[in-house]
Amino acid sequence: MSALRRLLKKMGVWRKYIFLLLLRSPFDALMTWLCANLMRSVFGCLETDHADALLNRCIEYGLLCALLFFYNGMIWAKYAVFSSKTEIRLVKKMFDKVLSLPLKRINSRYSGEWITRLNSDIQAALTMMNGPLNLPHLATAIINILLSCLLLHRSSILFLGITWLFAIPPLVIHYVIVLTSIPRLKEASQNALSDNTSAIQPLLTDAETIVLYDAAELMMKNCAKSSRNLMKINVKLHVRRAIGDVSMRLFGIGGYLMILFVGFRLIEHGSMAFSDVVYCFQVRGAALSGMFMLLTCLNNLNINSVCIQRIHDTLEE
Repeated sequence: MSALRRLLKKMGVWRKYIFLLLLRSPFDALMTWLCANLMRSVFGCLETDHADALLNRCIEYGLLCALLFFYNGMIWAKYAVFSSKTEIRLVKKMFDKVLSLPLKRINSRYSGEWITRLNSDIQAALTMMNGPLNLPHLATAIINILLSCLLLHRSSILFLGITWLFAIPPLVIHYVIVLTSIPRLKEASQNALSDNTSAIQPLLTDAETIVLYDAAELMMKNCAKSSRNLMKINVKLHVRRAIGDVSMRLFGIGGYLMILFVGFRLIEHGSMAFSDVVYCFQVRGAALSGMFMLLTCLNNLNINSVCIQRIHDTLEE
């Protein structure tokens, strides 16, 4: 996050970016509130034999949802224009910087590394700014979690406690196994990708020279070696992500079953209506969805921040 902030400040768009981010962030939280209240109203009408009020409730919440989607569409349209202009400025800034470097500095690195910096790293920076499950969704997830926990606290402290009881273990597992190692592995992956690109490029551009000196076998072995190294690093990345995903799914199902059992007991004893239990299920689902989104966003931000740091290194040369 700090690397992105420094980059956007260099480009003079940091404040506008934060403003658009704040305008977009409340959408999921408001949708959570609307859907949960709609479900409670529907089942409340059925429980109290007021089925004639269902149409009015559906129309009211339908209009609210339409207004919310209209607002969200306007914000994303402005955000898309901003992102396109920022991409053009960043690409121009990077190319101008590389072209201004002395030839000695250019030749000090492999051509594959420059290609990676001017393509993969720039795309990673843009993805971090506006891509799915990156910084925009991180802000959305935080607000959604806070509102969902507040609504769940007002409805049932017991359900809130069960939700967090089954949410904290996967958060800890995800932090220990995934978040702490992702930046290191991603940096190693980017370096391996640069080496692999540098190994492949001569096979495409200097094929006649390689054949002339009978170096095809040596070049192919070097290419295969760099490809295997890149594959091994990427496999480690995927394995750690898979462990985090499995823990989240298992504890999520466990929490669902626990709340289902407790809710059945509360309804059986008459201490909670079925519509209230449905409401809590909706809010709990939104809270867990926000937590999963938060973890995924943190993973992606850690990965992309490595690329942004490489952009800083290029601009500061």
